[in-house]
Amino acid sequence: MSFDQFGTFLQLGVYHPKHGVVLLSPFKQFDGSRFYDAAYVRSYRTQLLNYVERSKPGFGLQIQGEAADATVTTRHPDRMILSYHTQDGVQVQRTVSVEADRTVKQTTVLTTLKSSTVSTPVQLDLGMSLNRASYGQLTEGGPIPLPESLNLFQVAKDGSSFTLHNPNLEARAEGIFSADLADFEGMTFYDDWQTLRDEPVQCKATARVNLIPGVPVTLTLSLRLRSQVPSSRNRPGDHDLQNSTWTLQDPVALNIIHGNLQYLLGNCTIPISESSTCVITDHVALPLGWNRDNYWQVRFLMEVFRHIGRIADPSTARLYQDKIRTVVKGHLNWVFRDAERPQRLWHRSYLATGVPKDGPIFQLDQQCYPLIELCDALGFIPDLKEFARDILHESTIPDIVAILCEKRDSQCGLYPTDETPGDDPVLFPFHFSSHVLVWYVFRRLAGLLKDLGDTDSLQASRLDNLANRTHEATIKHFVATNPKTQTPMFAYLTDGSQEHVFYHDANDIPTVLAKDWGFCKTPELENVWTQTLHFALSPANDGGFYGTGPFGGLGSVHTRGPWPLGYYQELVFAEIKGDTDARAMAWWRIKETSFYDGLFPEAVDGYTGQCTSKAWFSWPGCMIGSALLQDRAGEVLPQIRDKNV
Repeated sequence: MSFDQFGTFLQLGVYHPKHGVVLLSPFKQFDGSRFYDAAYVRSYRTQLLNYVERSKPGFGLQIQGEAADATVTTRHPDRMILSYHTQDGVQVQRTVSVEADRTVKQTTVLTTLKSSTVSTPVQLDLGMSLNRASYGQLTEGGPIPLPESLNLFQVAKDGSSFTLHNPNLEARAEGIFSADLADFEGMTFYDDWQTLRDEPVQCKATARVNLIPGVPVTLTLSLRLRSQVPSSRNRPGDHDLQNSTWTLQDPVALNIIHGNLQYLLGNCTIPISESSTCVITDHVALPLGWNRDNYWQVRFLMEVFRHIGRIADPSTARLYQDKIRTVVKGHLNWVFRDAERPQRLWHRSYLATGVPKDGPIFQLDQQCYPLIELCDALGFIPDLKEFARDILHESTIPDIVAILCEKRDSQCGLYPTDETPGDDPVLFPFHFSSHVLVWYVFRRLAGLLKDLGDTDSLQASRLDNLANRTHEATIKHFVATNPKTQTPMFAYLTDGSQEHVFYHDANDIPTVLAKDWGFCKTPELENVWTQTLHFALSPANDGGFYGTGPFGGLGSVHTRGPWPLGYYQELVFAEIKGDTDARAMAWWRIKETSFYDGLFPEAVDGYTGQCTSKAWFSWPGCMIGSALLQDRAGEVLPQIRDKNV
């Protein structure tokens, strides 16, 4: 769910076993003829933010009057509390909760701050549309046609109940409205039946509530959005985390770790069956699964699993570890057993159902991340040993290893890719950070087989040999002198012969982690890596570095401007090199560009630090949260105090 600053609904989404995700929102469905119109796609994504910026309320119960002194509490994973008062002297407390039957309940309690009775207008606005998630991408890889928009709406005359049905989606929303006020005459609607195509419902009614001093009035709106297609989904029961206690002293670090943990578990993990969980990159712009994003999201959960005893009380730690264990195992089950691979390779992105969103575009790095995730899972959660052994003996991993070997160029020994990790086409077929990943995955798989034993199709010695050959070819063909800086460094792209592209992108996380992972085996290679990162974080990195303003830094040609993912790279590089001043500056930028809930956008303005692209983007928050848990930001994490926060 997403809300505006008044607590009304901007989006309510639910898993659909046929369409992946269906949404209830106050604006019309994406225009299915404009998937390749990047400006339109970006504009459509920003509608939620535009509502907030214009103080335009979403659908649901609206309390009239300008709001002031708002506070938001999100301590419980299934509950949000918003409190504010109006200039007319009305105190408003709104609680939005998800009940056990998955009904969403918006409970509004009104009281007067004055000594006399106050009459305040309230409005029930049912202007909403039931749509499929668009899955529109800036780098479109093959749109999935949208079902025809059709909103069939009916409301009771007194506004006590309503239904919204989209038969083309096989989805339905149902609502009930009630008030605990004896003289409340209810909401009177005159247009009680509507059939709309390509437009939201237009339906609202206003009533007045008389508030007597000392007598609260409760207004309740219940909504249930559901698929009408049979599903095997049986959502695992959630633990009661209401009394969770966190003990990390640094409030910003705690907010980033806790906020991204709650967002990831609450909005980005979709259990599609009792044993499988899809992880989506965000719940607004692209509710799709990407192996790349998913790895870093799940890796953050593993870091929390390992370190939670340092940031939370023992009872909270046990509850979250149980939850995280279920999600990690569920996602591995989803990516290895549910995600379809019609051409044997993993596709660029997936619907929650496991159906590929894009065509057979070959992204080299996407083939690597699930394998590393499996290796990591066993390292962080040892009781997954038998689960990991079963996957090793299945066909998926041998298939992916075979595909990589088939793709390997016989002349130069490198592995081609159709696109970069930013989903952009490549000028030359061989991409550096993806080769660091290929080397790393062969090395990690070899280690896993040494622990669990070889299989009929996978042998540790062969994978060790593949890792060594990949490392040799990568060094041979990517180390080159940059004509701008006149220093040896790793090129971004190469043709495998004499041509190179010198660039570095915020999406290329493996490059900054190459030293930690052991890729730089000699002092000479460590120097090459250092020169690469110095170039990456400088104006010489044309199209990748946006240095103007106090928030300037590493970004991407994919979305121009500084990225929080760039701040993460700056932080890690400074920590590895022992540059305390650079680390402090990176941490300052991170703190100042995080939202109030600890999340981060895709890109920011270099002068103001304000979001310029994709407000909901789970990947950077997970990377930064992991860095904090690993003490990359200095002495933030060890500052634990005895009293609970």
